Amino acid sequence: MNNLKPSWPAMLADTKPLLKWAGGKTQLLEELISKMPKKYGRYIEPFFGGGALFFSVRPRNGIIADSNPELVNLYRSVANSVDEVISFLSQYQNTEEFFYDMRAQDSTKMTAAEAAARTIFLNRTCFNGLYRVNRQGQFNVPFGRYKNPKILDEASLQAASILLRDTTIVCGDYKTVLREHAQQNDFIFLDPPYLPVSEYADFKRYTKEQFYEEDHIE
Repeated sequence: MNNLKPSWPAMLADTKPLLKWAGGKTQLLEELISKMPKKYGRYIEPFFGGGALFFSVRPRNGIIADSNPELVNLYRSVANSVDEVISFLSQYQNTEEFFYDMRAQDSTKMTAAEAAARTIFLNRTCFNGLYRVNRQGQFNVPFGRYKNPKILDEASLQAASILLRDTTIVCGDYKTVLREHAQQNDFIFLDPPYLPVSEYADFKRYTKEQFYEEDHIE
């Protein structure tokens, strides 16, 4: 079955990653897409992150997953409540005071749409678009001091919402995702987090539990 359908609305040409993400594959898309099969069952991506390949390929009935609840909430909220997410983002300000006030808030006490908007806002305005949390699960990247970051990209969010509504979005470990969802002829894109090259590397500080060497794929 050819997974790429011509019936998507034209506005899906605006789809692109909603976040900057460490290890994102935007610069490698041409090479990755050239190696994909022309026909396959479903697209499955268990380590979703920023989803550069997914948003470029725009598969029908895909399955995406991540172990980061905040990230999964973002994609589910854009799928189901994109207008609310846009409404919150339209009110946010690129100031240091507002950034630290938003960073200090507990996203688990927000509505799903507000928490999703907070995730996008912090990502667009923090230093270098880095996602990093401490052992308490608190986002701790400093203010980026960018003059005019694009906090609200309405066209991209609306396009992503159409695509994500046609997608199964799972919060879970990659082994569980593959065991419960993978079938014969599916295309599975496995892009696991990198093992830190030193004790000071930040790629592992992705959830409060962090990633350790025993979690990598053999």
